[in-house]
This record gives sequence, C-alpha cells and structure tokens, in this order.
Amino acid sequence: MLAASRGEFVDGISDPNDPKWVKGIQTRDSVYQNQPETEKTSPDVKQPEPVVQQEPEIVCNACGQSGGDNCPDCGAVMGDATYQETFDEENQVEAKEKDPVEMEGAEHPHKENAGSDPHRDCSDETGEASAPVATEIMWPSYFEPGRYENLPNEVYHSANGISSTMLKDARISLMYYHGRHITGTIPNEESDALLRGRIIHSYVLETDKFADEYAIPVPVPEYVVTTSNELIAIIKKHNASLPALMTPEQMKEWIESYNSTLIQPLSVSAGAEETGILYGSLPVEFRRIPEGEKHTASAMKACIKEYNASLPPLLKTSGAREQLLDQIETVDPELAKKERAKSLPYNISGTKEQLTEIARKIRPELVTLEDWQKRQQEENAGKTFISPDMYEQAKNIHAALQNNTDAARLLNHPDRKSEISYFGFDEETGLEIRVRPDIEIRLPYESICADVKSVSLGYVRQERLKDRLHREIIERDYHLSAAMYCDVANLDKFFWIFVNKDAGYHWVAVVEASQELLELGRQEYRRTLRQINEALETNNWPAPITESYTDELNDFDLRRLEALSI
Repeated sequence: MLAASRGEFVDGISDPNDPKWVKGIQTRDSVYQNQPETEKTSPDVKQPEPVVQQEPEIVCNACGQSGGDNCPDCGAVMGDATYQETFDEENQVEAKEKDPVEMEGAEHPHKENAGSDPHRDCSDETGEASAPVATEIMWPSYFEPGRYENLPNEVYHSANGISSTMLKDARISLMYYHGRHITGTIPNEESDALLRGRIIHSYVLETDKFADEYAIPVPVPEYVVTTSNELIAIIKKHNASLPALMTPEQMKEWIESYNSTLIQPLSVSAGAEETGILYGSLPVEFRRIPEGEKHTASAMKACIKEYNASLPPLLKTSGAREQLLDQIETVDPELAKKERAKSLPYNISGTKEQLTEIARKIRPELVTLEDWQKRQQEENAGKTFISPDMYEQAKNIHAALQNNTDAARLLNHPDRKSEISYFGFDEETGLEIRVRPDIEIRLPYESICADVKSVSLGYVRQERLKDRLHREIIERDYHLSAAMYCDVANLDKFFWIFVNKDAGYHWVAVVEASQELLELGRQEYRRTLRQINEALETNNWPAPITESYTDELNDFDLRRLEALSI
C-alpha cells in the first residue's frame, strides 16, 4: 500500500491498463519536436529492475517534458517500462474521439497526405495544425524488461533474450543450441510446413496486416503470353499477313520459262558424226575450218563453242532464294527488286527466348509471363510470395476457426490483443527471456492467453484424437512455451486452438492447459535455463550423448523374445 501511495506499480493492486503504466515508444517525430524553453527536471531514477519495481521516470513522448503526472499540452504522460505499450494506440483512441480524419492518419502513418500528426508540437500555442510528417518508429537495439505492442516480427526475433523456441532447441541438446544461436553454424531451415504455419498464423490473427507481409497470388491476366505455342501463334499470324513470296519452285519455273525463249546452245559432247552435223548447221561466219582441210572433231567443237558463246546465256535454276533472284535480276531487275522488297516471314522454330525476341519485333508491347512475374516481384518487394494453394488453405482454416464457437470467442473477443511482446529476466539465473503470445485477453477477473496451432492429424480415429493432441503438446514442448508465456506475461490461463490443416477436413479443438501441465512446463523450461546458464559459465556445450552405453530390450522386445523362445 505504501508503494502504491508513492505512485509505484504494485502487482494485484495497480491497474496494468492504466495509461500511466504504459511506456511509449519514441518515434522519429518526437525526436525532432521543438523542445520547450524550460524543461522540468525529475530526480535521478534507476532503470527498472526485473524483480523490484522502482519509481519510473515520467516523460512525455510528444514534447519530451519530464516530471509531474501530466503534460498540460499533451495529456497523460507515458511511464513504466514493466507494462509497456506503444503510445500510438492510445493516441489513436484520443484522435478517434476528436477527429475521424486524424484517426485515419494515425492508422496509416506512411500514407501520403494522411493528415496532421496526432502528437502535435507542444510549442504550437496558436492551435495551427503542424505539417504532415510520416511517423517511423525507432525501435531500440536493446529491449528493457516490459511489454511492447506492435513490435514487428523481424525486430522481435532478432531482439535480446531467450525465447521459448530457443529453449526447445536447447532441449534437443546444448550442442545444437550453441550451433544454432551462438556460433550460427546451424542455419535456420525453411520448409513448406513452416511457411504454411506462418501464413495461417498471420491470416488468422492479423488479417488486416496479411497483405503487408505476403504477396497474395493474383490470376495471370489474359493479355500475358505464357507458352511457346502462344508465341508461335503470334508469329504465324504475322507471317500470314505478309505479301506472298515467290517460292524457289516458282522462281525456277520462271527461269525455265525464260530460258525456253532463248536459242539453245549446241552440244559439244556428241560423237564425231553428230558433231559434224552440228557443225554443218552453224551460221557461215562460225564455220571457220578452211575448205580442203580435214574436219577434225576438236576443230568442229571449237567452232561450236564459239557459236554457243555468242548466244544469250541461260539462267541457272539451282541455288538458294537469293541466288535465284540474282539470276532473275540479270534479265528482269524490276521483278527482283519487287520480290526483295517483300518482308520475309519469321522462323517459327527455336527456343522460347528466341521466339520471344521475334514476337517482340512484331508486338513491342508484348508482355510475357516472365515480364509479368518480374513486375509482380518489383511491386511486392519485401513481401513473401505464396502460392494460390497456400492462400486458399489459410482462408479455409480461418473460416473453420470462425465457425467454431469456442475458437471464435477467443479470436473475436473485443479485448483480444495479438503479438504482444514481453521481455524480462529469469529470477533464478538472471538470463534475459522473452515471449510473444498469439492471443492475450486481460479481463478484470483473469488474464487469458491462447496460441493457434495447425496440425496434420487427418487420419486419427476420433477416440484416439485427444491422446494424439496430448502427444503433440508434450513432444513439441507446447506446454513449456505455455508456462513461459504465463510466467513472463503474468497470465492466468492458457489455451491452444488446434486446427487440422488437411484439405477439406479442418476440424478445430480448443484445449486448455491444466495447472499440472503448466507446472510441468514451468519446471522443464526453468531446468533448461539453468542448463544454458551453466553452459555459458563453463563454455561447455555437451552433445546429446556423451557416454557409451549398452542397448537394452524394451518391454515390447522382451515379450517378443519370450514368445519366440517358447
């Protein structure tokens, strides 16, 4: 009673939800607020210890004034780190009562033109609204013992203190704990099950923030080209629209037709008699063998060759398209020019990359699946991409939880808060510890905590299901976490909200932890903390098995041995 009369917090007497026991988180805005010309000074006060409550320093986070119970300009001050909450929520409530527009700006601190900052400069005595400033929370590098709201996941998981998950690693072995959390030689492994668990957890508990953390899958628009067949179809359509080209066969026919109009050269490979006949058919000017001389075959062929050389040359009918056009150009340049002016059809064979390059020449605005996915990654930078199947599973499980009366009562309770972070010290070892319950509900008569757990127990008979859930609790050390949550966060009751994640079979079971189960978890987590503390002091991190041993038969094997020995 004396401590309470001095203004100190006393467990069981003081109201932890009283604003004066709520410690604000300093923001970048408050750092740059104009300070008053004269500041009140308060007596030197020690940093709150983990066990003994000490008189806190009372500081206004809006203007920086210290001392006194209230700031005349900013209202109730923020104090005591042992029961920390962010001042954002409190000021949002204030803003809602004053002006809905201000409340909207507080809820969306990074939104452009979100309105005036609800924490106005205390030096502004004219009542004029200060310029809109985006609020960016500056989280400390070291967290003092206390209660912290709105702490981002990445900040909490990298903060000081041993979490219940870390204790579970120590229960595997201290060697494993050392490699995982001290030397970092054992990396954190991502798995589909872990990712799905986080997705379900986020969608169920913080649906409004889900889209900020995860890239919700959207269907691929119809205009996006996804396959090679679609690319080929684009190229074929373009090719079909082009003026028809002369085929090589058509060019050969044209050349042959032209050649047929020419005088054909005489053969120079015929026999002597035929060569003589051909020589006799030559025009007089090409029959150059003098009369009286012997008409040899070679002399006659020479005359025939001379005659053939005087004839217009025949065009060649062999070769590629360009070679045939070259032949045609020698006699009909206009036809060759017209044919060359026509666009050539594109090739419709090749790799997808080659086909894409061709299709882009035809349609520069073309958007491929790779382009669309890259754009999605840029627009959702910093978010975790999930598959449509993962998203549908999260929505179905959320619906199943809402359809369960007991689960919905906890999830939809008006006093429910999620992801509140608590930092403290273990009384026995002095080690820093931290917890982050999924759900907490603080009522006048009791404080309740709950965790959402997704399981895969779709093929367990219903009469065995409670036993299997108990086995899940014990083997996964859920009871250890529950006891640690209750102790560090000062909670009375603990519930697990189990939901089966097998497709189409999302049954829900709300299970309360008995006091005996919590006590078992409490003894186990405290023993593990003692083991970690001893390992830290001795720098000895033993393996799970340190001595050789003899393997013995268990009861089942002994009965088998007896049966076989008969």
